[in-house]
Amino acid sequence: MASFRGVVVRSGIFQRSIFQSRACFSTDSTGNPVIDLPGLGKLKGSSTKGAWSGTNIFQFLNIRYAEPANGERRFKPPVPVKPWDGVEDVSTYKLGSPVYYCMKKYSPEQLAQNQEDCINLCVYTKDVNAKKPVIVYVHGGMFYDGAARHFPPNYIMEKDVVLVVPQYRLGPLGFLSTRSKNIPGNAGVLDVILALEWVQKNISNFGGDPSQVTVMTQSSGACMMSAIMFSPVVDTEKLFHKLIIQSGSCFASWGYDQNPQANARHMAELAGCAPKATLEEVEAFLLELDTYKLLKAFAQHYRIGIQKKGIDNVGGCRMVTGCPNGLFPILPYHTMRKGYVRKNLPLLIGTMKHDGTFALLDIFLVLAQRKLLGNKTVNSYSMIDVVNQIMGMDDPNGVTSSLQTALFFSQNQLIEGNLAKMLPSFSDVAATCLMKGPTLKLAQVNAQHQPNNTYLYSFDYRGEHTRFGFGVDVNQLPFDGGVHHNDDLMYLFPYPPKASKLNDADTTIAKRVVDLWTSFACDGVPKAEGVPEWPSMSRVCGPYLKIDSTFTVAENYTDEFKATLRDPTAIAKKHKPSL
Repeated sequence: MASFRGVVVRSGIFQRSIFQSRACFSTDSTGNPVIDLPGLGKLKGSSTKGAWSGTNIFQFLNIRYAEPANGERRFKPPVPVKPWDGVEDVSTYKLGSPVYYCMKKYSPEQLAQNQEDCINLCVYTKDVNAKKPVIVYVHGGMFYDGAARHFPPNYIMEKDVVLVVPQYRLGPLGFLSTRSKNIPGNAGVLDVILALEWVQKNISNFGGDPSQVTVMTQSSGACMMSAIMFSPVVDTEKLFHKLIIQSGSCFASWGYDQNPQANARHMAELAGCAPKATLEEVEAFLLELDTYKLLKAFAQHYRIGIQKKGIDNVGGCRMVTGCPNGLFPILPYHTMRKGYVRKNLPLLIGTMKHDGTFALLDIFLVLAQRKLLGNKTVNSYSMIDVVNQIMGMDDPNGVTSSLQTALFFSQNQLIEGNLAKMLPSFSDVAATCLMKGPTLKLAQVNAQHQPNNTYLYSFDYRGEHTRFGFGVDVNQLPFDGGVHHNDDLMYLFPYPPKASKLNDADTTIAKRVVDLWTSFACDGVPKAEGVPEWPSMSRVCGPYLKIDSTFTVAENYTDEFKATLRDPTAIAKKHKPSL
């Protein structure tokens, strides 16, 4: 990063005390751990066990680090939590940030809870008196889905680290914007920044070392965490010291809302706001709207936006530039081009072998809605343009589509116009444009300054389970997920429940991946038994590690752009239940 000075967040969004004292640790009559955090209050946690050794893990679940974002605080930057009286019970998981399809299943008791009291975090530790490296996992979920409770500690905490999993505001509560002081935008990003501030101030009370913090993150979380490295108001050097990026980058087309004000207005109109309302009236309407109705309107807006415009024209689940708090005055890519780059960051970064099939699912559904399936002429001449538009990469000059055609499609495919036979090509197009290309660019930017501390990988292992579909009925699709986006998480966290019992082969992979990730967090060098030495990214496109049943080192990461075309059977339709 350029030579900024001041506190961690220079704009004055947050403030922190420089005076810290040691917490008091005890256990209650039932053996539950109790910590008295200086300046805040007491917390009662609980215990769980390591998945492989049975080691005891203290867990403090959904600790509030910001005040509830209700009323006038909705959409605004988070307010640091105030001290509390008594003992706060954080022994069990709470509801996460509200998500529409989840709220539809809530009980009346759950719906009666304060849904916007969701800015909290989970801390897992084995020894509060130690001084261990800290891993802060920032989850993904397309900016509108996911929950801290989906990332339990039972694999990672087999190692000598402290794990923190923040919950931040999702969907419109965290990412709606009109670029005004009323709905500034990027609230979810600011939540995570405040969580990292909280870690710096408090993690030593849980046995963590605030000078050894590694952020580990995936998908939209990776987009956020890499983006803040290019923010002029955030000094990431004082927040974290290493970064693990899994399938995501701030350079991706899907990370930013290009028309936030129009999208906010559309959402309000879907919820019943007058079409000719002023911007101030729209904002007042959204501030007062019931949480469930807000999320329902967002879900409707999302479906309409994806179908008609593409992923870069959907509001309420993207970051925005030009917001009043100054977090991202311009796109991180343009900031990077101006030379504002953090130059001292050890980075472990990579993607999944078939990282495009999650997007291919949405693309296929949109094509069906637009009644474009089965049209040979469209398949041959304009399908690549349609797909680019859906992916937020509309190409009026024709250069991108021409290069994609040359790289991913044969002349025979185009002449025949059979979409089923073109699916492996479109899988690689989606993976390259949405994940692999932007991820490689981020790795290259870092390797220019840290060639000995940048580690690149491709996750190629296909295990017993898959998360392909995210709940969608994949039986209607003419393709499979392959080594799918998110599948790597099953080897780091025992979730979802159906995938928490790994077979022997999958357990071996999980242990090796956990060893690689945690050794990088602890020592800066990823290593594991049974894995060859992982060379750093000393050249423009490699070398890189291929994570599979047998781990190997390859030389040119751009070879991964055609991973599906090299083996089209990998995404051929087969029966395998989605989790």
